Amino acid sequence: MGLFDRAKNAFAGMDPQSMAAQAQAAQQLAAQQLAQAGYSDGALPTAAEGADLRERMQADHDVLNAYGQELNRVIAVGTPATGIITGAVDTGERTAGNAWYLIDIEVTIPGGAPYTVAKREMVAAQFIGNYAIGSAHGIAVDPADPQNIALTS
Repeated sequence: MGLFDRAKNAFAGMDPQSMAAQAQAAQQLAAQQLAQAGYSDGALPTAAEGADLRERMQADHDVLNAYGQELNRVIAVGTPATGIITGAVDTGERTAGNAWYLIDIEVTIPGGAPYTVAKREMVAAQFIGNYAIGSAHGIAVDPADPQNIALTS
């Protein structure tokens, strides 16, 4: 049995209205996800908008990739420390729907005096509660630049 036979059998017995409803639900979900990521106003993009959308998505992908690589580098080489969030402000910037915050963190390396770092951090909406003022976090401090940190918890 080939690919198209399996596809045909998968849809056998489905009435056209049910298939149309499933297709419409899938399109609505896709439009909703694009809107949440900041790529549309809630409508599916047209073919004419496709190139611009692809460029925006690629740019966001590149930002996310570079951001993640830098965090991983700091975590790998960083000095363990603790930090307490003392302030957080939404910058209004978004990457793939995720907000960027300017977070003030009081960092303490064991045996050292506390100091303050202002860190630009991307925070997905479902995790914003983890960044409450007064919350404590594990920190990795870049040995080459003590102002460059990564939150590890």
